[in-house]
Amino acid sequence: MPATHMPGTGDKSPIFSLGERLAVLCLHGFTGTPYEVAPLARALAGAGFSVSAPLLAGHGNSAKTLAATRWQDWLVSAEQALDHLRAATGDVPLAIAGFSMGGLLALRLARTRPQDITALVIMSAPLRLRGYQVALAWAWQHLPTFLRQGPLATVRKRGGSDVTDEDARRENPSLAEMPIAGIVELTKLGRIVRDDLRFLRLPTLVVHGERDRTVSPRNSFELARGLPTGIVDQLWLRRSGHLVAVDVERTILCEAVVRFLTQHGRAPAREGEVVA
Repeated sequence: MPATHMPGTGDKSPIFSLGERLAVLCLHGFTGTPYEVAPLARALAGAGFSVSAPLLAGHGNSAKTLAATRWQDWLVSAEQALDHLRAATGDVPLAIAGFSMGGLLALRLARTRPQDITALVIMSAPLRLRGYQVALAWAWQHLPTFLRQGPLATVRKRGGSDVTDEDARRENPSLAEMPIAGIVELTKLGRIVRDDLRFLRLPTLVVHGERDRTVSPRNSFELARGLPTGIVDQLWLRRSGHLVAVDVERTILCEAVVRFLTQHGRAPAREGEVVA
């Protein structure tokens, strides 16, 4: 029998730290927790940034709890965290670093709250799910309601977290199974975000692990191509899987994000303002 994933004992607590520089909202992925972005959040805090890594709606408990939420619920919880960080830091520039589902939420917030966000870091974002995931979601939606419950409500993760770092694989406290209702919501969110891309004109760092078996790297190529002309940097991590912020090249990632946000995470110039 293939090994099935069991939740690890890593810290899944939200992270909040005030600094003296740019504020950064760090958003975790589907079925995950702040553990997935914790090394990046800590590196940003260590570099003097204000940081918030919230636990998003429906996450951190059970697949049943997550299945009861929709993508709009995830977005509202991310927006509430943004507002809390904004209230705590005043008028300093604010960026979002989103991993996987969190990357989709970051892109959506950049579309709906452009006046609040000055830069983006998008890691392993699933603009399009893999074919078998889409087929699974489609088939599940067409089942009778009573068949969508019980064993048919979730799909178990095989082989553990998509990460090449064995310690991170053991520690990751993400759910052991994915609610198919949530996969359906991810497809909806991805479709909306793909339509958003042409409106986004802010500095963006696009990151993907070349060993990602969850989200095809083609998604990040599509993302980089879909953003209008502007500052779009790309970082490809050759030895990393899907969870790039906790994988073996996390130090490279953290240094690149700190450097990118230091350079590009400034408030946009107001009309008539001269930028030195």
